[in-house]
Amino acid sequence: MKSRRAIEQAATEARYAAAEIRIPVDPVAVAMHLGCKVVQRNFTDDLSGVLVRKDGAVTIAVNSEDSLLRQRFTIAHECGHLVLGHEGEIFIDKQVVNRRDGNSSLAIDDKEIEANQFAASLLMPREAVVHDLGELLYSCRNRAVLIEQLASKFKVSRQAMEIRLVNLGLLGSPSDDD
Repeated sequence: MKSRRAIEQAATEARYAAAEIRIPVDPVAVAMHLGCKVVQRNFTDDLSGVLVRKDGAVTIAVNSEDSLLRQRFTIAHECGHLVLGHEGEIFIDKQVVNRRDGNSSLAIDDKEIEANQFAASLLMPREAVVHDLGELLYSCRNRAVLIEQLASKFKVSRQAMEIRLVNLGLLGSPSDDD
């Protein structure tokens, strides 16, 4: 399994190579820079997206029924499979809610953990999250409001932002509040 630091670095390099230096990051632009075609498809309810490599072409298909925020994360996740050099012709991203915390390695495939870490790092770059959280802390101390405001700015779900903040060590996990 690749280190978090290596995955963060790979996401940063992919973002800069695609000239995506502003927030929110456009995962479609990153995918296109990687040579991917991005399409929407009407999948079953539990399928969020697929990455297909066939005859030298790479296609990322996302579920058109998913929210825009979910589609953005799915595209970034599939880009992670490519950038991180995961082997295989087809990667399927089922819509499963898993907390990406210290226990995530207990239940999920390493490649999926890495792709999720890549997606989080791509869409919510560490330095931007740290900077924006620091600015928000001057005016707000409410956990839910902070998460909501950051999620809105980065165009990710509240859950994705909360997990990112916890994984960066910027917030304690919700269970720590008990």
